[in-house]
Amino acid sequence: MSRNFAAVAHNNPDHPSTWTGFFGFLAVFFGCAIALIGMYAAFSTWRRLAPSRRRAQLLPLALLATFFLTVGLAVTAFGVWLF
Repeated sequence: MSRNFAAVAHNNPDHPSTWTGFFGFLAVFFGCAIALIGMYAAFSTWRRLAPSRRRAQLLPLALLATFFLTVGLAVTAFGVWLF
């Protein structure tokens, strides 16, 4: 009887929800958020620059975006590994 309820509550009753899965999901969520926020910050900063300064600031903004993307993907990969 309880096995039927478990099948409704979770898609795989042999793989119950645990704290590890919960923290893995949080890591995936925050990793994606870090990557998206970093990319948005770099792109919006580049668009707000004066056209004469865009070329000079391209390298620092590309490095900033790459850093946030790398950290976000690393946190996401860790969360997928936990999940």
